[in-house]
Amino acid sequence: MALPKYKNPPVIEVVIGVSFEPVEKLLSVHYGSFWETIRDEYPNSEDNPPLMEEPLTTQIQIQVLAAPPLRRVFLIHTDGTYLMQLQPDRFIHNWRKTKDSDQYPNFEAAKEKFDRGWKLFGRFLEGKGLGTPRLKRYEMSYINHIVGTPGSFPVEAERYLPVFGWADARFEKFLPDPQVLGLDLRFAMPSDKGTLRASVKHGKRKTDDADVVVLEMTAQGPARSDGSDMELWMELAHEWIVRGFTDLTSKAAQEGWGRYQ
Repeated sequence: MALPKYKNPPVIEVVIGVSFEPVEKLLSVHYGSFWETIRDEYPNSEDNPPLMEEPLTTQIQIQVLAAPPLRRVFLIHTDGTYLMQLQPDRFIHNWRKTKDSDQYPNFEAAKEKFDRGWKLFGRFLEGKGLGTPRLKRYEMSYINHIVGTPGSFPVEAERYLPVFGWADARFEKFLPDPQVLGLDLRFAMPSDKGTLRASVKHGKRKTDDADVVVLEMTAQGPARSDGSDMELWMELAHEWIVRGFTDLTSKAAQEGWGRYQ
């Protein structure tokens, strides 16, 4: 079956990334050197704290570092919607909606930007004698903003996400309307390819203080060290995110987002 498609999906950010064994020889100066190779397309930069992976064990671990960890560098595209993130053990490419007029391009366009950036980064590492990254994990996220009328959330969230079913749940009518909404669901992807996580939060949008429910769909899975399974994994992750989003949202909401397939 063809994947569901929407004319106006509520997606505000797409994240595609890989994590790998730390490139030990990568230094701060290399960030600047790589930036020079793509500066015409990604002219702006920012420094941010590095992302940390969730530990695989509950035991306390102590790591002695010869040098402080490098910061995570943002390299920002000329149009402001695309963003490349670099750190010694991770490469990420984002599309993000920065203003109301920004339109989600499509998965193929976002993926093409990731592919191109990843290849350029890999060639740079090899050219500088820094080695070839040994991949550990793939990740893909779609972040959606579902906007409601003032004061409608979190009670009205079930209009968009039937999994809440608040009206049916309050049988005794004892509890008042909730003030905060949160949900964390995890689903096993087939053939040990990873996990799909659906995370829901409720809050206020910074730009206009509107009520918003944030639905984040994230797929994570193990990678072959040489990346030979990357294309198949990305295709599977995209399918699970799109079909999972459609499973979790209501038919009426999908019609409002212009579902046409």
